[in-house]
Amino acid sequence: MATSSQQARPATGAPATDGQAALPAAPPRVARRRPAAGRRPTLSVPVIVAAAIEVLDEAGFAGLTMRRVADRLGTGAASLYAHVSGREELLELVFDALVGQVRLEDPDPARWREQTRRLMRDLRDVLSSHTDAALAGLGRVPTAPQTLAAAEVLTGVLRAGGLSDRVIALGFDQLVLYVSASAYEAGLYRKADPAELERYFAGVHAFYASLPPARYPVLTAIAPDMTGADGDERFEFGLNVIIAGLEAASAADKAGQQPG
Repeated sequence: MATSSQQARPATGAPATDGQAALPAAPPRVARRRPAAGRRPTLSVPVIVAAAIEVLDEAGFAGLTMRRVADRLGTGAASLYAHVSGREELLELVFDALVGQVRLEDPDPARWREQTRRLMRDLRDVLSSHTDAALAGLGRVPTAPQTLAAAEVLTGVLRAGGLSDRVIALGFDQLVLYVSASAYEAGLYRKADPAELERYFAGVHAFYASLPPARYPVLTAIAPDMTGADGDERFEFGLNVIIAGLEAASAADKAGQQPG
């Protein structure tokens, strides 16, 4: 039974039954929108490539599959084939998208060496920041738009330095291989625990420092230089050696082409 404070009230808009004035009709309720379920992105090549890069970061080169990319996008693998022919093309597109992040500039003969170093540093940094990304470019001749654009700029920079066409053609390949290898190695340590890495390299230093000089005279002599340089210093050293080698090879090419 209702208490006095719970006595029935007339329905909204109903006439009064106990002498009270009738209430006006209530205003329409505001409809509550249900939160939209996770909307699937419209499939396109850029959307698929972005998802593939995320999968690459999580699962690595071997784990990048069409099925995993499809799962990431909330769709079936078959739907991806309307945009990408398969894993090989997807890898090429992923590499192309990453190369597209490298800043390009017009070749400058006065700065060609520094421009080469900067391009190679930027490419290494982009590739090493994504798990196994460097592997996606190995064994692939540039055919995708952004990779071709970067290749044109790099070869243009080398030509601005006065290198012979043969050295440019072969040296370009060696530069990219060197950067890819360096980026892959740097990427191996990207997700490692810093304290564990520090312990590992401290162990490497100690190992070489304790080698018996009578058995390993050269290794013990150069051990401080072998284990003392960090990754950036090693990368710059290798880059400088390659550039100097390209200049020497180009000079030899030109000397051999001169009559007599």
